[in-house]
Amino acid sequence: MGIKFHFVSISLGASVDQQTGNMSVFDVLEEVRAPQLPVHLQSLVISMIVDKKEQTEFQGKMMIHLILPDGNQQMVGAGDMQIPSEQKRMKAVFRFGGFPIPQFGSYRFVLSCLNSAGNKVAEALLDFDAIQVSQSQQGVTQSTDRTKLAH
Repeated sequence: MGIKFHFVSISLGASVDQQTGNMSVFDVLEEVRAPQLPVHLQSLVISMIVDKKEQTEFQGKMMIHLILPDGNQQMVGAGDMQIPSEQKRMKAVFRFGGFPIPQFGSYRFVLSCLNSAGNKVAEALLDFDAIQVSQSQQGVTQSTDRTKLAH
């Protein structure tokens, strides 16, 4: 049973309209600019659209890991994932409130979909940077993220 990531992003906000199913992503995150760390992002959102390759039910798990600039890795989310047989595509929004940024450098989210046997069937990588700036340049830069998909 295969699935693939159709779309993934990291941003400061997102929503899925319950009537139309349309997904909106706001303030895509590429970098965080701060004069000093740690800082906490009030809201950090991972949005995704997953396609199912076969017309059978998918049951598995979604795992979200964060790799810090120093190479340490931590799990920041995990949960069951189910896509009914009649549904071809699933949209999901994961919200993290008060997300800590403890050090300057490159961060990477690794999103992994596992099937019911525990085998990885899809993966997506989301990168952003924490950059030190002078006090007058502080703020979150909102521009295109560097999203990488691996199938």
